[in-house]
Amino acid sequence: MIIIISSNHFPDDERIYHKQIKSLTKVGKKVLYITRSTNQINLSDDYVNHQNFDLSQNSFIKKIKSILIKKDNVTHLQIHETNLLLLIRFIKLLKPSIITIYDVHEDMVSLYRTFTKRTKLISEVSIFFRKKKEEKFLKFVDRIILANPTIKKDRYGKFKIEQIILENFPEKKYIVNSLRNRVNKPFIIYHGHLAPERGISDLIVAMGNVIKVEPKAKLTLLGSFRTSKFKKEIFKLIKINSLEKHIRIDSQIPHKEVWGVLKKHSIGVIPFRRNPLTENNTPTKLFEMMASGLEIIATDLPPVKYFLNKSIFWANAGSPFSIGTNLLTAIKNLELQSNLEINLKLVNKKYNWESIESKYLSIFK
Repeated sequence: MIIIISSNHFPDDERIYHKQIKSLTKVGKKVLYITRSTNQINLSDDYVNHQNFDLSQNSFIKKIKSILIKKDNVTHLQIHETNLLLLIRFIKLLKPSIITIYDVHEDMVSLYRTFTKRTKLISEVSIFFRKKKEEKFLKFVDRIILANPTIKKDRYGKFKIEQIILENFPEKKYIVNSLRNRVNKPFIIYHGHLAPERGISDLIVAMGNVIKVEPKAKLTLLGSFRTSKFKKEIFKLIKINSLEKHIRIDSQIPHKEVWGVLKKHSIGVIPFRRNPLTENNTPTKLFEMMASGLEIIATDLPPVKYFLNKSIFWANAGSPFSIGTNLLTAIKNLELQSNLEINLKLVNKKYNWESIESKYLSIFK
């Protein structure tokens, strides 16, 4: 039996459930999937025993330990959050033969440096101790899964642990078959977290410049605001720029529904500002936009540049003017499909889950 545990992700998370667990069950593996969530969805089937607990973090850890003690036929244990590393140590000391797997979704240090409100000295001291705490548990880890190559270079290269890179590529079933029916109007979309570090305010200001030249341009923001304060700031900025008729904000929806929304647009935009998080983590939305046949405008950050070069419009990070200029260029060239054809070819041949699925499954042989 394989045990997969997550304490912070939605139970039906795209990476954890729809890709990794579904791949395991496809080859007949039995999975005990344990989550901590207020969402009461039950994902159990013939191969998956899904147990969800709406508990505090400490109570959740205690509950998991009691479950692990009783399980005798476990071969692998995979965790998806740093705060679950103590479970890996627990199981290794209890049953050393079990293969332990640590899936690093996002770089902990980059996250902390981006969101901390402490002074630089205090934050760096805190990061030092956080890293030391993580490293203390790594000797109990047999495999590390990384979401992108950037993390590998920065964080775990010095440790003698087998590392596997599994990017958040989309499944092939979501890739558009043809560009024949693509939207040919200036409909722009950003989907994901709505927060300052994502450059959302830069995108709003950019749209103010875009509609002066292309008054039919529309922008959809699909996602949830990180804070109510930022939500107020964005609505105020929309009003100041008289964009109420040009910008639509929709709340976060189940991931499987995102694909249908993307295909109603012609241009995808990734307006991220330059910060430790965006310089070290690859945005999943990049591959989703490629698979949906969208023209893409992105700010010039290393993770995106690693995967694309000429088949994309590059804007300067933190520059509404640059973002707006590139949006206008994309709108004026909507009839052209060369970028879209290149990106669809890439996502069909390389940037899809099926092309890397065997790497994941090899962990469990």
